[in-house]
Amino acid sequence: MTEKVLQSKKNGMLVLIAVILLYVIAALGVVIGVSVNMGLLNILILAVCIAYLCLGWIILCGLKVLKPQEALVLTLFGKYIGTLKNEGFYFVNPFCSAINPAARTKLNQSGDVKTKGVNPNEVEMPSKKLSLKIMTLNNAKQKINDCLGNPIEIGIAVTWRITDTAKAVFNVDNYKEFLSLQCDSALRNIV
Repeated sequence: MTEKVLQSKKNGMLVLIAVILLYVIAALGVVIGVSVNMGLLNILILAVCIAYLCLGWIILCGLKVLKPQEALVLTLFGKYIGTLKNEGFYFVNPFCSAINPAARTKLNQSGDVKTKGVNPNEVEMPSKKLSLKIMTLNNAKQKINDCLGNPIEIGIAVTWRITDTAKAVFNVDNYKEFLSLQCDSALRNIV
């Protein structure tokens, strides 16, 4: 799977303003449609305004905000659509879903460390965004025998970052666990 970076314009603000304006117009249409009796056309306009007031929020599900060094891998009904990589306020198909299989994985690495002062009872929703920042993985110490049979206790610290979001998400089940296991395996081979 190769990465497709979506170069769509950052038109989230335009869509947000349009949705709000259409809500105002639909609300006015309902008020005017109820107060004025003009026949079949009035009923049709009233029905369209009520339908938009009920279903217009679906469009808002397509608004996405990305901070610097974040990416969003998008799929539409299971098919890979592309990746948003630049910071900004985007509008995508509201039925697209973001994928991050490693969102709940907590390893001993820099991106998983909580800062002080966070409420321990607070439940944090995992983000579907991928961090493109350089991260540090610090695996636990291992007992390994060297080529002479001497036991050695050794650990490893690795700095890494995601360069291809599609490969990270689709080529392995969980890229954080994959990285941790590969580091342990490489460490055993080095010793």
